[in-house]
Amino acid sequence: MLIRETQLADLPELFRVRAATRENALSVDYLATLGITPESAARSMASGESRGWLCEIDGRIVGFASGDRSSGEMLVLAVLPEYEGRGIGRALLQRVRDWLADCGCPRVWLAANPDPAGRAHGFYRRCGWQPLGEYSNGDEILIYRGEHS
Repeated sequence: MLIRETQLADLPELFRVRAATRENALSVDYLATLGITPESAARSMASGESRGWLCEIDGRIVGFASGDRSSGEMLVLAVLPEYEGRGIGRALLQRVRDWLADCGCPRVWLAANPDPAGRAHGFYRRCGWQPLGEYSNGDEILIYRGEHS
């Protein structure tokens, strides 16, 4: 398992991984309606506003995460279903979270599905993210407060 910083050449594959996740899969076409494209991601990376890390196993990208330093937001965490449960998501989440904190973001946060039946609900809480009681577009806003055993 190799965790490395995302490069511009990785972007098309990251969009394919994002569309193949178990929950909250978003297609390339749908993301484009939100203004999220490989080109917009490349511009954000080139400007230094966003940064990400990915996980490769046997040369295949199996997960990735990225954040935005201007807002302190954890933008995305995606892991292919067949690679879940191996600590990949937690490792990627930590890389982005640490980078955002090192950037001096006063609030490191993410938006996630509030449904307790969803995998993300428990995962983020176990990783130290806590709800603020705020919502955006139906998603619950979570802020990083520290790991829980």
